[in-house]
Amino acid sequence: FVVRELFQQQPNDVQLVTLPLFHSFGQTVQMNAGFLGGHTLVFLARFDPADAFQALQDHNVTVFCGVPTMFWALLNYPNAEKYDLEKIAQNLRLGVSGGASLPVEVLKGVEKRFNLPLLEGYGLSETSPVASFGRMDKERKPGSIGIPIWGVEMRVVDQNDNDVPVGEPGEILIRGHNVMKGYYNRPEATAEVMRGGWFHSGDVATKDEDGYYYIVDRIKD
Repeated sequence: FVVRELFQQQPNDVQLVTLPLFHSFGQTVQMNAGFLGGHTLVFLARFDPADAFQALQDHNVTVFCGVPTMFWALLNYPNAEKYDLEKIAQNLRLGVSGGASLPVEVLKGVEKRFNLPLLEGYGLSETSPVASFGRMDKERKPGSIGIPIWGVEMRVVDQNDNDVPVGEPGEILIRGHNVMKGYYNRPEATAEVMRGGWFHSGDVATKDEDGYYYIVDRIKD
């Protein structure tokens, strides 16, 4: 339901799937959501820019989800001009990036080349896996991981779990239906991150006056 709303899914959507399905990003955001929407899914065994361009061209792909390195590779592939880039851009209506922070210059470059909105999301395996996302129906801010999705709350706090002022860095805390119950047979690890009813992400971010979040650092690996 959430992905359907965020992607504004269309019944004739074609998704190119290059993310590994053992990872929650590929499994949930692409495969499961694609099946739910009745989409055509085009699978590649592994990401390669040449194979990706060929699939985008041949299968009239409308939605492509990937990590920032994939978008960087598509943007900088030296033989891109051998493919019908105009056709690819006409068919593509949405790009989605996750898994790591997306450099603003890559975002702008991809949007210019393929004439589409490239939305960035944020989450972890522990949050199934999406917690916040850019929206097609709201203002888009380059560099932001968006706002919390439906049913999810997020905070930015200091070391004592007190909310920090707007624009100040702090740890992201997450609460909602998407958050795990705990790590299997690891009660101590669970207790470390699940405190006070909130999941402690270990990621450092700021929040602006409009409620948009921006990743700035990582507390732990």
